[in-house]
This record gives sequence, structure tokens and C-alpha cells, in this order.
Amino acid sequence: MKRDVAVLLTRAPYGRVHVPEGLRAARGVAAGFDRHDVTVVFTEDAVYAAREAVDRAALNMPGHIEDLLAENGRMVADREALAVREVDERELADDVEAVSGDAVAQIIQDADHTMDF
Repeated sequence: MKRDVAVLLTRAPYGRVHVPEGLRAARGVAAGFDRHDVTVVFTEDAVYAAREAVDRAALNMPGHIEDLLAENGRMVADREALAVREVDERELADDVEAVSGDAVAQIIQDADHTMDF
């Protein structure tokens, strides 16, 4: 049965495996047997990984993101987390959409399942 799944990325991208592992999990959930609807939320320190300037290859992100997007997955960044960390929305990668904290809360509330990395 198809479900809505929110994958919350919360940790800084460098020196940890949480961001690429979260994306790997998101891609697997989106491409699995039921092809769940997946939204990846970059929040807290993970918003740094949503920037265009981040070295996605060094973080092992490109294949995970390509597969996620091919399955109609969505990636969003928490606008409030961006502001606290002084990351301008214009710094985001083209495939990441900035959304309000209320929108993030709604994504989580509407999700049948959440995964936190």
C-alpha cells in the first residue's frame, strides 16, 4: 500500500554519514515495491547540504538524488532553519524548494511514516 513518507535530514553534511544515508533511504523507499511518495526535508544543520555550493559528489549524494527525483520524490529546505544559519534561499540547489516551518510541520503531520537522520 502506497504511503506518504517524510525523511528528515537534521545533521550537518560533512564528517557524518547522516545526509547521504538519509537520501539513500529516501531513494529506496521511493523506488521500492509500493513506490511511496517521499519528501526529504533539510532542516536544522542539514540545510547546509541543500546549498548549490555543496560538493554533492564528495557526500555521495548525486545517485541518491537522481533516483529520488526519478521516482517523483521532493526535496525541501526549512526556511526558518535557513534563516537561523544565515543561508540565503538563493543559495539552494535548483532541486530544493524553500518552505515555511508551517509547511514542514504539515509535511510531517500528513506523513504516514517519518524517518529521521
